[in-house]
Amino acid sequence: MTERSRGVYRVTIRFADRVQQYEIFEVEARDLREALRAATERFPGNILGTADLAEIRLANPASTPKNGAVRGEIR
Repeated sequence: MTERSRGVYRVTIRFADRVQQYEIFEVEARDLREALRAATERFPGNILGTADLAEIRLANPASTPKNGAVRGEIR
């Protein structure tokens, strides 16, 4: 990834309502720092109180939707 190119980063947040659940979405960013900032802007407020783990990593290009759609929640 060059300095000007943007990558897709997958964000996974673990939280517990009654059972452990995961919020998963993707952000575009030039680097990890920018991806962290973008993730904080999209962090769902309704899970803030029970979230205990967040992971951000470059997404696998083969599994990234071509239209940039968000994956949504996995419960």
